[in-house]
Amino acid sequence: MTYKKAQVISRKSNNTPLTKPRALSLRDYISKDDEPDGKYKILLRMKTPYQRIAVVELKNGKVLVYGDGYVMFGTTGDDNIWAESLVHIPMAAAKKQQNVLMIGGGGGITTREVLRYRGVNTVTVVDIDSKMLDLGRNLKQLVKFNKGSLSNAKVKTVIRDGRAFVEKSQMKWDVIIIDVPEPSHDSPGLSRLYSREFFTLLKNRLTTGGVISIACSMISEMPEFCWSVIATIKAAGLYVLPYHYDARKKYGEDWCFCAASNKPLASSDLNIKISTRYLTSSKLKSMFQFSSKYRRKWSRRKIQTDNNKVLADIHERY
Repeated sequence: MTYKKAQVISRKSNNTPLTKPRALSLRDYISKDDEPDGKYKILLRMKTPYQRIAVVELKNGKVLVYGDGYVMFGTTGDDNIWAESLVHIPMAAAKKQQNVLMIGGGGGITTREVLRYRGVNTVTVVDIDSKMLDLGRNLKQLVKFNKGSLSNAKVKTVIRDGRAFVEKSQMKWDVIIIDVPEPSHDSPGLSRLYSREFFTLLKNRLTTGGVISIACSMISEMPEFCWSVIATIKAAGLYVLPYHYDARKKYGEDWCFCAASNKPLASSDLNIKISTRYLTSSKLKSMFQFSSKYRRKWSRRKIQTDNNKVLADIHERY
């Protein structure tokens, strides 16, 4: 779920014609930094009003979905780890799991994990880009991977800006999951999904005992980003339980998340009632412990609001 600035076409003078948009290249769809190792096949390239999307098939048959040059999700092992981490902590912490709101997650992978709970009645998946949801519903490799989650009778998909949807809705949810890209100077509008004002709005959309989870990027590369998101959530009046999944040995990354609620949360109270592949008891214990090299960056935290560029500036520095 991404937001892009409108393309600017400038006029040099009254006698100069409008500049023609340049032809898009492979690098507009698959950045050099995120290009797969080895041989791969491009299955699809398309430009939507919000982003440039590419679907790539790897030599092992797995697929990756790119948004504006960078991997958004796919059918790889790290997608399973990400989904388990983002979903099962808030589902375990929430008093109920009947009604779930998902902002982002067009690939249907996190929705697949939510649907594993028998007590779930409805899952509302909100994404601004209909093409991303189309991929999650129709791309055969993704449908097999997400177990057809976006076509499940319990799931309602909404094509809309996530912030606008929540502002207009009067519903309350037991679990709210935010799975959107980081704000950047190229996508400044995403800051409104990480701001103090938005978290204040979500605070009022929780049922009693409800829990929010937020993906906070890679703490191994941008610890200030993670701490600033957490500080922003606290500034909105919510209690926060930060955690991370250290996948540096296999994937070279350490992903940060946090759970938030109107009541205090403690890792000792968590009881994941379904089987998980990656969230073992020993792993769960380590997920709530942060090394001193990360904790030292806490002093650099800043508050994201609707009117500043705190998180985009951090993203730009890294």
